[in-house]
Amino acid sequence: MNIAIMADQVNICPRFWKDVKELAKHTKLRELQSRLALEEFEQCDGIVRLRSIPYIEAILNTIFNVAPLFDKISDRYDRQPFLQLGWTIWKMRYAIDNRGKSGGTRTIFCTDTMRLLFVTIKLKKDCEDERKFEVEFMPRIRDYVSF
Repeated sequence: MNIAIMADQVNICPRFWKDVKELAKHTKLRELQSRLALEEFEQCDGIVRLRSIPYIEAILNTIFNVAPLFDKISDRYDRQPFLQLGWTIWKMRYAIDNRGKSGGTRTIFCTDTMRLLFVTIKLKKDCEDERKFEVEFMPRIRDYVSF
């Protein structure tokens, strides 16, 4: 798989920010707090917002640095209803609060050849039932893949 994602091609589902806030409530991780003041944060575009939160920035950097190797660092989601539109859904496990990847977060994102779409980020315990989790995030993708 060959992907060349540029920073200006990063998109974020609006509900993603609510997921980040919810995640910050349930962890001790200070890296989930933005480096920007609230007013600045709300006025910035998506990539600046992502980069202002150290934990999310680390995930973003991992995605950018290993985009050609997604199959090795991330799981292709088992259902791919948007392949005919050129989008692939990925699920990335990322460590948090000394729990390691297996107890950490799950980040769902989509890619096509030039774009990246952040869909959701949740603690593993909040998405253990895969089908319920899928019912939550699939509509977010459906609303965005046609942009």
